[in-house]
Amino acid sequence: VTVAKTAGFCFGVNRAVEMVKELLNERERVCTLGPIIHNRQLVSELEKGGARIIESPEEALPSEVLVIRSHGVSEEIESQAEKHCKRVANATCPFVSKIHKIVKEATESGRIVFIAGDQKHSEVIGIRGHCGESYVFLDEQELKKLLEKFPNIGEIPVSMVAQTTFNADLWRKCQKIFKKVCTNGIIFDTICNATSARQ
Repeated sequence: VTVAKTAGFCFGVNRAVEMVKELLNERERVCTLGPIIHNRQLVSELEKGGARIIESPEEALPSEVLVIRSHGVSEEIESQAEKHCKRVANATCPFVSKIHKIVKEATESGRIVFIAGDQKHSEVIGIRGHCGESYVFLDEQELKKLLEKFPNIGEIPVSMVAQTTFNADLWRKCQKIFKKVCTNGIIFDTICNATSARQ
């Protein structure tokens, strides 16, 4: 068995996990907004250490530190957490936070946002919660269908981003399609380097 050099947690997940472990070591009472990572063994280990999982900021107890996981959340949930919780530790991956900033600025400048990714994924849900009009597509076919909905797409200002874990080859194909028709389009390469290396 050869273990790939890139095996293991990426930077963002590792940072979030270490944040939870550090808080537990400091004897803080910790709750995480959803599982900190899609890894049952590690989540179970953190639960044994005292970190409990909640689904909304309102479920946090006054004595607990609320940790926002690496996938990030919407602006609305961030502000709910700040209002309701004594202390919030935001473990959103910096690469995801960068996308939040891009889409927010796009909306503020009157641009529509296209997101390459899985619309049910928590990262994409969080991204959409930082912008106005947005559309999600999973592959080239969905992108083509989406573009057909806008007969004057060449004149519309559109910004396009990708979920950090989106397939790099698929992203390149989607960029080609987008560039052909979106003359007012801006593409931001937001796939994480760790994702590309693993792929």
